[in-house]
Amino acid sequence: DEATGEAIEVFDVLEEDGVSLKHAGSIRSPLFANFALNDVVEGAGKDEVYVTEWQAAAFPAGGKRGLSSAPLELRLKRALSSPLTFFKVPLTRVFRCTVSTQRCSVASSARFVGANGIAISDDRHTVFVNDAPAQRLTVLARQPDGSLEEVSSFGLKHIVDNLEMTADGALHAGTIPFPYASASVCQEAPALSASKVVSGRPVSCGAQPGGLLEIGLLGTGESARGKSFVDGRQTDILTHDGTALDGVSSALRVGAKVVLGSPHAKGLLFCDAPDLKRSPAEDGIVDTRRGS
Repeated sequence: DEATGEAIEVFDVLEEDGVSLKHAGSIRSPLFANFALNDVVEGAGKDEVYVTEWQAAAFPAGGKRGLSSAPLELRLKRALSSPLTFFKVPLTRVFRCTVSTQRCSVASSARFVGANGIAISDDRHTVFVNDAPAQRLTVLARQPDGSLEEVSSFGLKHIVDNLEMTADGALHAGTIPFPYASASVCQEAPALSASKVVSGRPVSCGAQPGGLLEIGLLGTGESARGKSFVDGRQTDILTHDGTALDGVSSALRVGAKVVLGSPHAKGLLFCDAPDLKRSPAEDGIVDTRRGS
Protein backbone atom coordinates (compact mmCIF):
# COMPACT_ATOMS: atom_id res chain seq x y z
CA ASP A 1 0.00 0.00 0.00
CA GLU A 2 1.80 3.15 -1.16
CA ALA A 3 -0.15 5.30 1.31
CA THR A 4 0.17 3.28 4.53
CA GLY A 5 3.07 0.90 3.94
CA GLU A 6 3.47 -2.87 3.74
CA ALA A 7 0.85 -5.14 5.33
CA ILE A 8 -0.50 -8.68 5.34
CA GLU A 9 -4.20 -8.72 4.51
CA VAL A 10 -6.18 -11.52 6.21
CA PHE A 11 -9.39 -12.91 4.70
CA ASP A 12 -11.96 -15.44 5.88
CA VAL A 13 -12.99 -17.99 3.23
CA LEU A 14 -16.78 -18.24 3.01
CA GLU A 15 -18.36 -21.26 1.31
CA GLU A 16 -22.08 -20.68 1.76
CA ASP A 17 -23.04 -19.72 -1.82
CA GLY A 18 -19.96 -20.71 -3.77
CA VAL A 19 -16.62 -19.40 -2.52
CA SER A 20 -16.08 -15.80 -1.45
CA LEU A 21 -13.66 -13.83 0.72
CA LYS A 22 -14.40 -11.54 3.66
CA HIS A 23 -11.70 -9.17 4.87
CA ALA A 24 -10.85 -10.02 8.47
CA GLY A 25 -8.05 -7.56 9.20
CA SER A 26 -4.54 -6.35 8.43
CA ILE A 27 -1.18 -7.11 10.02
CA ARG A 28 1.43 -4.34 10.09
CA SER A 29 4.86 -4.39 11.70
CA PRO A 30 7.98 -2.20 11.95
CA LEU A 31 9.82 -5.22 10.52
CA PHE A 32 8.03 -4.82 7.18
CA ALA A 33 10.07 -2.65 4.84
CA ASN A 34 8.14 -0.90 2.09
CA PHE A 35 7.54 -3.19 -0.92
CA ALA A 36 9.74 -5.88 0.68
CA LEU A 37 7.28 -8.70 1.45
CA ASN A 38 6.66 -11.50 -1.03
CA ASP A 39 4.67 -14.61 -0.03
CA VAL A 40 2.66 -15.72 2.98
CA VAL A 41 1.45 -19.06 4.33
CA GLU A 42 -0.70 -20.11 7.29
CA GLY A 43 1.27 -21.79 10.07
CA ALA A 44 0.09 -24.34 12.65
CA GLY A 45 -3.33 -22.69 12.87
CA LYS A 46 -5.41 -19.76 11.70
CA ASP A 47 -3.76 -17.42 14.21
CA GLU A 48 -0.24 -17.91 12.82
CA VAL A 49 1.29 -16.89 9.50
CA TYR A 50 4.77 -16.84 8.02
CA VAL A 51 5.80 -14.26 5.44
CA THR A 52 8.93 -13.94 3.31
CA GLU A 53 11.01 -10.82 2.80
CA TRP A 54 12.47 -10.72 -0.71
CA GLN A 55 13.99 -7.22 -0.66
CA ALA A 56 16.78 -6.37 1.79
CA ALA A 57 16.28 -2.63 1.18
CA ALA A 58 12.98 -0.80 1.23
CA PHE A 59 11.56 1.17 -1.67
CA PRO A 60 10.32 4.73 -1.07
CA ALA A 61 6.64 5.63 -1.22
CA GLY A 62 5.63 5.28 -4.85
CA GLY A 63 8.11 2.47 -5.48
CA LYS A 64 10.65 3.01 -8.26
CA ARG A 65 8.86 6.21 -9.27
CA GLY A 66 9.75 7.72 -5.89
CA LEU A 67 13.48 6.99 -5.99
CA SER A 68 14.52 10.29 -7.53
CA SER A 69 13.13 12.27 -4.58
CA ALA A 70 13.98 9.72 -1.87
CA PRO A 71 16.59 10.40 0.86
CA LEU A 72 20.20 9.72 -0.15
CA GLU A 73 20.59 6.81 2.30
CA LEU A 74 17.61 4.98 0.82
CA ARG A 75 18.80 5.62 -2.75
CA LEU A 76 22.24 4.22 -1.88
CA LYS A 77 20.70 1.10 -0.34
CA ARG A 78 18.60 0.55 -3.44
CA ALA A 79 21.63 1.10 -5.66
CA LEU A 80 23.46 -1.65 -3.77
CA SER A 81 20.53 -4.06 -4.10
CA SER A 82 21.44 -5.44 -7.55
CA PRO A 83 25.16 -5.99 -6.76
CA LEU A 84 24.30 -7.72 -3.48
CA THR A 85 21.87 -9.99 -5.31
CA PHE A 86 24.39 -10.68 -8.10
CA PHE A 87 27.02 -11.75 -5.56
CA LYS A 88 24.37 -13.73 -3.64
CA VAL A 89 24.74 -12.03 -0.27
CA PRO A 90 22.08 -13.49 2.11
CA LEU A 91 20.30 -10.68 3.95
CA THR A 92 16.55 -11.34 3.72
CA ARG A 93 14.43 -13.12 6.32
CA VAL A 94 11.22 -14.98 7.14
CA PHE A 95 8.82 -13.43 9.67
CA ARG A 96 6.27 -15.09 11.95
CA CYS A 97 3.12 -13.13 12.84
CA THR A 98 0.24 -13.78 15.21
CA VAL A 99 -3.01 -12.64 13.64
CA SER A 100 -4.92 -11.92 16.86
CA THR A 101 -2.20 -9.72 18.40
CA GLN A 102 -0.72 -8.43 15.12
CA ARG A 103 2.75 -9.03 16.56
CA CYS A 104 5.57 -10.19 14.29
CA SER A 105 9.10 -11.45 14.86
CA VAL A 106 11.97 -12.87 12.83
CA ALA A 107 11.08 -16.56 12.56
CA SER A 108 14.50 -18.06 11.87
CA SER A 109 18.22 -17.38 11.97
CA ALA A 110 18.37 -18.55 8.34
CA ARG A 111 19.07 -15.79 5.82
CA PHE A 112 18.36 -15.74 2.11
CA VAL A 113 19.52 -13.77 -0.91
CA GLY A 114 15.87 -13.17 -1.76
CA ALA A 115 13.36 -15.21 0.28
CA ASN A 116 10.54 -15.75 -2.18
CA GLY A 117 7.88 -18.47 -2.22
CA ILE A 118 6.84 -20.24 0.96
CA ALA A 119 4.79 -23.40 1.52
CA ILE A 120 4.00 -25.70 4.43
CA SER A 121 3.56 -29.46 4.70
CA ASP A 122 0.15 -30.99 5.31
CA ASP A 123 1.03 -31.81 8.94
CA ARG A 124 2.09 -28.13 9.44
CA HIS A 125 5.48 -29.19 10.80
CA THR A 126 7.75 -28.35 7.85
CA VAL A 127 8.10 -25.05 5.98
CA PHE A 128 9.72 -24.73 2.56
CA VAL A 129 11.25 -21.44 1.38
CA ASN A 130 12.45 -20.74 -2.13
CA ASP A 131 15.49 -18.46 -2.47
CA ALA A 132 15.08 -17.33 -6.09
CA PRO A 133 18.46 -15.61 -6.74
CA ALA A 134 20.34 -18.47 -5.05
CA GLN A 135 18.33 -21.06 -7.04
CA ARG A 136 17.88 -23.03 -3.83
CA LEU A 137 15.11 -24.42 -1.63
CA THR A 138 15.47 -24.43 2.16
CA VAL A 139 13.63 -26.82 4.48
CA LEU A 140 12.78 -25.47 7.95
CA ALA A 141 11.20 -27.33 10.86
CA ARG A 142 8.57 -25.56 12.93
CA GLN A 143 9.54 -25.61 16.62
CA PRO A 144 7.01 -25.72 19.50
CA ASP A 145 7.31 -21.95 20.01
CA GLY A 146 6.59 -21.26 16.34
CA SER A 147 10.17 -20.45 15.38
CA LEU A 148 11.72 -22.13 12.33
CA GLU A 149 15.01 -24.03 12.27
CA GLU A 150 16.82 -24.94 9.05
CA VAL A 151 17.27 -28.70 8.67
CA SER A 152 18.26 -29.11 5.01
CA SER A 153 18.44 -27.42 1.61
CA PHE A 154 19.01 -28.37 -2.03
CA GLY A 155 19.58 -26.77 -5.41
CA LEU A 156 16.84 -26.28 -7.97
CA LYS A 157 16.79 -27.05 -11.68
CA HIS A 158 15.73 -23.47 -12.45
CA ILE A 159 15.29 -20.19 -10.67
CA VAL A 160 11.70 -20.46 -9.46
CA ASP A 161 9.09 -18.01 -8.24
CA ASN A 162 6.56 -18.89 -5.54
CA LEU A 163 5.74 -22.33 -4.13
CA GLU A 164 2.57 -24.35 -3.68
CA MET A 165 2.21 -27.66 -1.82
CA THR A 166 0.12 -30.20 -3.75
CA ALA A 167 -2.28 -32.74 -2.27
CA ASP A 168 0.21 -35.57 -2.93
CA GLY A 169 3.08 -33.85 -1.11
CA ALA A 170 5.02 -32.41 -4.06
CA LEU A 171 5.86 -28.75 -4.59
CA HIS A 172 4.78 -26.73 -7.63
CA ALA A 173 6.66 -23.58 -8.65
CA GLY A 174 6.74 -21.08 -11.49
CA THR A 175 10.02 -21.21 -13.42
CA ILE A 176 12.47 -18.62 -14.73
CA PRO A 177 14.67 -20.80 -16.98
CA PHE A 178 16.29 -17.85 -18.81
CA PRO A 179 17.01 -15.16 -16.21
CA TYR A 180 18.76 -12.91 -18.73
CA ALA A 181 15.28 -12.19 -20.19
CA SER A 182 13.51 -11.65 -16.83
CA ALA A 183 11.93 -8.29 -16.13
CA SER A 184 14.05 -7.75 -13.00
CA VAL A 185 17.27 -8.14 -15.02
CA CYS A 186 15.99 -6.20 -18.04
CA GLN A 187 14.84 -3.26 -15.89
CA GLU A 188 17.36 -3.17 -13.02
CA ALA A 189 20.51 -4.64 -14.60
CA PRO A 190 20.09 -4.23 -18.38
CA ALA A 191 23.80 -4.85 -18.97
CA LEU A 192 23.18 -8.48 -17.93
CA SER A 193 20.20 -8.95 -20.24
CA ALA A 194 20.48 -10.66 -23.63
CA SER A 195 18.56 -11.80 -26.70
CA LYS A 196 19.15 -15.41 -27.77
CA VAL A 197 17.53 -18.09 -29.90
CA VAL A 198 16.59 -21.28 -28.03
CA SER A 199 15.14 -24.26 -29.90
CA GLY A 200 14.51 -21.98 -32.87
CA ARG A 201 12.57 -19.41 -30.83
CA PRO A 202 13.72 -15.94 -29.79
CA VAL A 203 14.16 -15.35 -26.05
CA SER A 204 14.47 -11.71 -25.02
CA CYS A 205 13.15 -9.00 -22.72
CA GLY A 206 9.38 -8.66 -23.04
CA ALA A 207 8.85 -12.32 -23.94
CA GLN A 208 10.37 -14.25 -21.07
CA PRO A 209 9.62 -18.00 -21.11
CA GLY A 210 8.48 -19.75 -17.96
CA GLY A 211 6.39 -22.66 -16.77
CA LEU A 212 5.60 -25.18 -14.07
CA LEU A 213 8.25 -27.17 -12.20
CA GLU A 214 7.16 -30.08 -10.00
CA ILE A 215 9.55 -30.87 -7.15
CA GLY A 216 9.22 -34.31 -5.62
CA LEU A 217 10.37 -34.61 -2.02
CA LEU A 218 12.19 -37.46 -0.31
CA GLY A 219 12.43 -37.54 3.47
CA THR A 220 15.94 -38.15 4.75
CA GLY A 221 15.08 -38.78 8.37
CA GLU A 222 14.02 -36.94 11.48
CA SER A 223 16.16 -35.47 14.23
CA ALA A 224 15.52 -33.36 17.30
CA ARG A 225 15.40 -30.35 14.97
CA GLY A 226 12.71 -31.83 12.69
CA LYS A 227 12.26 -33.61 9.36
CA SER A 228 14.75 -33.08 6.55
CA PHE A 229 14.15 -33.52 2.83
CA VAL A 230 16.03 -33.72 -0.45
CA ASP A 231 14.61 -33.44 -3.94
CA GLY A 232 13.33 -36.73 -5.31
CA ARG A 233 12.81 -35.58 -8.89
CA GLN A 234 12.41 -32.18 -10.50
CA THR A 235 10.19 -32.30 -13.57
CA ASP A 236 9.32 -29.56 -16.04
CA ILE A 237 5.59 -30.15 -16.43
CA LEU A 238 5.27 -27.37 -19.01
CA THR A 239 7.33 -24.48 -20.38
CA HIS A 240 5.62 -21.59 -22.20
CA ASP A 241 7.62 -19.62 -24.77
CA GLY A 242 6.60 -16.19 -23.45
CA THR A 243 4.58 -15.05 -26.47
CA ALA A 244 1.21 -15.05 -24.68
CA LEU A 245 2.50 -14.36 -21.16
CA ASP A 246 5.71 -12.47 -20.38
CA GLY A 247 7.36 -14.31 -17.50
CA VAL A 248 5.85 -16.70 -14.95
CA SER A 249 5.65 -15.91 -11.25
CA SER A 250 3.25 -18.67 -10.19
CA ALA A 251 2.20 -21.98 -11.68
CA LEU A 252 -0.11 -24.77 -10.60
CA ARG A 253 -1.63 -27.86 -12.17
CA VAL A 254 -5.41 -27.96 -11.77
CA GLY A 255 -6.93 -31.09 -13.23
CA ALA A 256 -6.10 -31.26 -16.95
CA LYS A 257 -4.87 -27.66 -17.03
CA VAL A 258 -1.72 -25.81 -16.01
CA VAL A 259 -2.47 -22.29 -14.77
CA LEU A 260 0.27 -19.66 -15.15
CA GLY A 261 0.36 -16.14 -13.72
CA SER A 262 2.76 -13.21 -14.17
CA PRO A 263 3.24 -9.78 -12.56
CA HIS A 264 4.12 -8.42 -16.01
CA ALA A 265 0.88 -9.36 -17.78
CA LYS A 266 -2.83 -9.13 -17.02
CA GLY A 267 -4.91 -12.23 -16.45
CA LEU A 268 -3.94 -15.90 -16.31
CA LEU A 269 -2.79 -18.32 -18.98
CA PHE A 270 -4.53 -21.72 -19.07
CA CYS A 271 -2.60 -24.44 -20.91
CA ASP A 272 -3.41 -28.09 -21.53
CA ALA A 273 -1.33 -30.22 -19.19
CA PRO A 274 0.98 -32.54 -21.18
CA ASP A 275 1.54 -36.25 -20.67
CA LEU A 276 3.72 -36.60 -17.59
CA LYS A 277 5.43 -39.75 -18.86
CA ARG A 278 7.92 -37.48 -20.60
CA SER A 279 9.30 -34.14 -19.53
CA PRO A 280 7.85 -31.65 -22.07
CA ALA A 281 10.81 -29.29 -21.78
CA GLU A 282 13.56 -31.84 -22.33
CA ASP A 283 14.30 -30.40 -25.76
CA GLY A 284 13.97 -26.70 -24.89
CA ILE A 285 10.87 -24.52 -25.19
CA VAL A 286 7.65 -26.34 -25.99
CA ASP A 287 4.69 -25.04 -27.98
CA THR A 288 1.89 -23.99 -25.63
CA ARG A 289 -0.19 -21.97 -28.06
CA ARG A 290 -3.15 -24.10 -27.01
CA GLY A 291 -3.20 -21.92 -23.92
CA SER A 292 -6.07 -19.48 -23.54
